[in-house]
Amino acid sequence: MLPPPSKHRRSLSLSLSLSLAVLAAAEQPRDPPPNDRAALQIPDDVWDRVLAGNGSGRRPLGFTGDEMRNYAGREHLLRSVENLFRDVRTIPRTTGRIADELIALARAGSPGDISMMCWGLTDIPAGRMYAPPTGEDWGEAGIPKGKSPSEALSILLTLEPDPTPVLERAAIEAEFAKIPVQLQRFLLRLAIARRVALPWLRQSIPAPADDPDGRALRKSVASPWTDGENDQAATLDGRCFRWLREVDRAPVAYGSALFAAHLKTALAELQVWLQADGREILARIGPLDWRGLPGIHVLGTEDDAISGPQPPIVVDFGGKDRWTGRLAVSNGPSDPLSVVIDLAGDDVYDGGEELFTMGCGVFGLGAVIDLSGNDKYTVKDSGLGCGWFGTGLLWDGAGDDEYVVKGKWGQGVGHMGAGMLVDLAGDDRYECAEQSQGMGSTLGCGLLLDVEGKDAYVCRDDGNVSALYLNQSVAMAQGCGYGRRADIGDGRSLAGGWGLLVDGAGDDRYHAQCWSQGCGYWWGIGVLEDRGGNDVYENGKYSSGAGAHYAVGVQVDLAGDDLYNVGVTTTKNQFQGHARDASIGISIDGDGNDRYLLKNMCGGSADLCSVALFWDRRGDDVYEVTMDKDMGEPGPFGSASMYPPSRTFRDDLPAVGVFLDTGGKDSYSGDPRNAAGARDGAGWKENKSSQSFGFGWDAEIYR
Repeated sequence: MLPPPSKHRRSLSLSLSLSLAVLAAAEQPRDPPPNDRAALQIPDDVWDRVLAGNGSGRRPLGFTGDEMRNYAGREHLLRSVENLFRDVRTIPRTTGRIADELIALARAGSPGDISMMCWGLTDIPAGRMYAPPTGEDWGEAGIPKGKSPSEALSILLTLEPDPTPVLERAAIEAEFAKIPVQLQRFLLRLAIARRVALPWLRQSIPAPADDPDGRALRKSVASPWTDGENDQAATLDGRCFRWLREVDRAPVAYGSALFAAHLKTALAELQVWLQADGREILARIGPLDWRGLPGIHVLGTEDDAISGPQPPIVVDFGGKDRWTGRLAVSNGPSDPLSVVIDLAGDDVYDGGEELFTMGCGVFGLGAVIDLSGNDKYTVKDSGLGCGWFGTGLLWDGAGDDEYVVKGKWGQGVGHMGAGMLVDLAGDDRYECAEQSQGMGSTLGCGLLLDVEGKDAYVCRDDGNVSALYLNQSVAMAQGCGYGRRADIGDGRSLAGGWGLLVDGAGDDRYHAQCWSQGCGYWWGIGVLEDRGGNDVYENGKYSSGAGAHYAVGVQVDLAGDDLYNVGVTTTKNQFQGHARDASIGISIDGDGNDRYLLKNMCGGSADLCSVALFWDRRGDDVYEVTMDKDMGEPGPFGSASMYPPSRTFRDDLPAVGVFLDTGGKDSYSGDPRNAAGARDGAGWKENKSSQSFGFGWDAEIYR
């Protein structure tokens, strides 16, 4: 009679049974999940197999806070970024939730809530419970609820720091009465929004007495990112580093939230009126040039030419207008609020050679709100939704629009603040040279959100050409978290922030070269989320879900028959789910018959103590491999690099690359050095050392 099995043998038997059960469950084809972002999660049984098969033994798969604290250069690291390194699986769940909320808020016409979300990602939650005025409430304690617009105006003119004399007040009220009553309500809500927000926006640094136009101020905030020696980051202007330690950004975040909350009410009431008979009434207004309300310049429906400087708020009722120069840019405590609102018409916004303009917040709030028309926006640097210690916003409601940044820092860029470009509808084109289209730098959040339409996102190939990157342009764009690396410069490294590009619908094209399309650099996180359409992605090194130097990069495409670098002869390597140097890179495609060109260190390839994940959930996909002998090993499909021992803490940290395709009949072709042996219906792994683990699996999980 055999003795009873030992506890150890029973444990092994149970473990084997569980493994077989997981494997059997995972290989049973199941119905496709709902085509929404919340359902785009790797199933538990599939992930259990990844954890069991990759060899690292890590549960969860990521790096602890103590492990990440071994690395330097993390000054001003955001808590919201630091928390992401613990588990690769939670990252796309988090970015998906953020993108869902941003799209919903945009459709609800809520710029204030979007601003609060972006500021919250920079660890400044402010204004979350503030209730905007509604109905007959004016949102100003001194103006009783239920007062008519004419009565509210009379009271407002007496509440200002310099009350308007009685005779002047009568003339203002007479001109005000000529404006349609619903537009009166709109203008009064804006004046009250300014009044409520200004005390908070003024809580900033004092402007130098010898710098009335703020040019020295703006030069100093940008100096850490513009100055250099020997092609490295180095500046002798240290004021920005001091401001990073001393400036309280919370009042600016709160003041921006207050203004935007009142703006939301004003816009919602206006839209109801416009959709009734308001458009016909608006069209009959004709020429108008009025400055009776405190801090507001009102223009009519003619084709106007407007140039800076202007009062804090400029409202144009319609026409094909041309806006030029320094407009919609705040200037510290002296001018902390500058807003342009255009209700209708095909307009041109041209910043010319000015730096910092057209929706740029510098220690305050700068915004452009355009409700309709096929518009064209052009700036040189720092505009179209750019925040420097402040809030920069561009909100476009409708039309086929064109956005051009000739240099950098536009179309949703945050430096120590929040910069947002939100486009609600239309087939739009976005062009920049570099560091734009959803880029977040130190203590910043940059957001480019396009809700729907067939859009083109282009970062020019000649924007920032670098010999280090094989004469390609270093984009740092299209969803890029970007920190200041100065360990080979002046030593004052700064952690990056949140860079987000979110596209809600449409057949889109994304074109850039190095560092783009959901990439993180130096303690930052970059995210590209596309919710539908047959999209085209063209990129190069460190792109499409890539991170390097203690960073996170995430690229997610929910659905559509997409092309990833197909026919792109200039692409190099290290894209489509790649991570290097204590980073995490994630590339996910939810559904569709997709085609991929993969090269060296792509498709779930980890390098130097990192985690890389590639997952194509469902569809009949084609993977073409073209290895370049000069681009380094390893190959694609779940791989990891191997290094000699460094005799440091790095020797204890793994590199783990994971490749998953969980549905569809797939084709793998190309270079025979597809050494992993990737093929349809197969599983494979490659453990090169005790700290180098590659895992791949192509399975029919979904029908």
